[in-house]
Amino acid sequence: MKAQSFFQAIAAGIVTLGIFSAISPPTVAQSQQRSTYFCAKGNNGRWTTFARNYNNKKIPVIYWVKKLGGYTPRVRCNIISPKFESAYKRGILNYLTSGVHRGQPVICATSQYGGPCSQILFTLKSHREASSVLQQLVDVGYRAGGGVFQSGNSSQVYIDMDRLLQGESPSNK
Repeated sequence: MKAQSFFQAIAAGIVTLGIFSAISPPTVAQSQQRSTYFCAKGNNGRWTTFARNYNNKKIPVIYWVKKLGGYTPRVRCNIISPKFESAYKRGILNYLTSGVHRGQPVICATSQYGGPCSQILFTLKSHREASSVLQQLVDVGYRAGGGVFQSGNSSQVYIDMDRLLQGESPSNK
């Protein structure tokens, strides 16, 4: 009989512990989770899509400088930065590349080198602009870090986002 009472007391304790852990506030680590990709005003005063690397350093990915289609740089930054974060969380933002969607040139995320677009990040005005925009992203994010690859003999460019996250930007430490 004593053994049965002992096990009942243990079970009641476990249930009580479960209830308290279910209603307790999140831990410090949980409440301080931050986005890897986010929009903020940079040191240069420009609205910027940043990537937070593994060392918690902010690395600029895109400087938003032009008003386009009625959207200010701030609005564009706030619309597109969450798309980067979404693609990152889904595990498909391994490379940036360009593509075409419904006849419009786009910059998109892809999970593999040489792969097709997995998620559209933003649309461009012209097809000629695609490689230029990708090159500018490289210049912004990691000037000396490498990470830009061309697929075979084509002009398709792939930017290795993991290399971007490993780099550091001295102006945003």
